[in-house]
Amino acid sequence: MKKWIIASILILFGANLALADAMPAKAQACVACHGQTGISSNPEWPNLAGQHAGYLAVQIKAFRDGSRSNPVMAPFVAGLTDADITDLAAYYSSQTPAVAANGDPALVGVGQNLSGYCLACHGMAGVPVADVWPILVGQHAPYLQKQLSAYKSGARVNPLMQAAIAHMGEAEFAALAAYYSQMSR
Repeated sequence: MKKWIIASILILFGANLALADAMPAKAQACVACHGQTGISSNPEWPNLAGQHAGYLAVQIKAFRDGSRSNPVMAPFVAGLTDADITDLAAYYSSQTPAVAANGDPALVGVGQNLSGYCLACHGMAGVPVADVWPILVGQHAPYLQKQLSAYKSGARVNPLMQAAIAHMGEAEFAALAAYYSQMSR
């Protein structure tokens, strides 16, 4: 019996070492906010797990070069090389995504109706074909709502996004966020 317990412990220890080896060293700085596998415990911060690698790389580079302003992210990305960014993006995109489901359940139906404005770019199921566009399904509702507000205010700039949401406000953003947060792949 002792041999089985020792063997089990060694196997589990080895599995944990394999996971640690698979995670790029630079990802250690990401863990506090985005979690070991890219699932954030704070709904204000995005889940990275399962996101398109191309999108993650574009966004990390935008934080690094200042074209996407975020004082919290700036010190963590300042010293990253393009190779580091590629490694981080590949790691987080390979992780299993989760479903946040933290939007207001009463708004899901309204959000589903409004999602027609999103389908051309983000796909029927919130997963776009383009690798440089974000996957919306399962993302934290507060994070999605905050990003939609940032596009509306001009704090984030993307002409396609700004055109798509020009007629919307916070109520519509909350509904869209609720809808996409509860969807799964």
